[in-house]
Amino acid sequence: MKRLLFYAACLASFFTFTNSSFAQWSFGTTATLESRYVWRGQALGMNAPCIEPGATVGFKGFALDVWGAFSLNAVEYQELDWTLSWTSKNEMVKVMVTDYAFPTLLGPFRYFDYGQSSTSHVMEAGLAFAIPKTDLSLSLYSNFYGADARDIDGDMVYSTYVELAYTLAWEKQSTDFDFALGCALNGKSGYSFYGNDGFGVVNIAVGATKNLEISSKLTLPVFGRIIANPVADQMYFVCGTSIEL
Repeated sequence: MKRLLFYAACLASFFTFTNSSFAQWSFGTTATLESRYVWRGQALGMNAPCIEPGATVGFKGFALDVWGAFSLNAVEYQELDWTLSWTSKNEMVKVMVTDYAFPTLLGPFRYFDYGQSSTSHVMEAGLAFAIPKTDLSLSLYSNFYGADARDIDGDMVYSTYVELAYTLAWEKQSTDFDFALGCALNGKSGYSFYGNDGFGVVNIAVGATKNLEISSKLTLPVFGRIIANPVADQMYFVCGTSIEL
């Protein structure tokens, strides 16, 4: 009888430990559909609508995200990204490393080719700060390996992008507004990742997201965004929606 009670106590302790451990984990998935894919002021995926699935798993401030972009009628553009990040407890600082990959159906592609001179992957390091007592954030991203732009000597440019963002919540209308100003810091004409010639403003974005309450358990965000790229002399209007689980 004592042995049975001992085993029962051990089993109860195991499930208590397991439940408390899983409580520290987080899981989530998203699916976004937008009219076209514009990233940091660059129109990617041609003029086609784009499906963007994503998933994330988190534990004690660390997170591993996978995200993709797949054009509906432009098969020459596909994207698959992995991001490993750490966020401070007060959510003021975030450090991340992203592996961008661009598989294609129109030519040879080897996903696990990470050779410096042959890979199609781009490795990027990022650092983001939430500015205290404001709704402003400042982010800095720099490529450090892979298929970055190359200068005339064939050396990596280490393309770097900085962005200042502001968010404003209009709770009465269940609407969030976002504003962004992004700049490419380096690179020369013909040898740049963002199409810039030296320092250039490549992303000016103004957007709004309206949260539509479908039911007490389901809210559907619908967004629209106007994006200008002065360096490329282009302007875009993007709209879409997403589901989060």
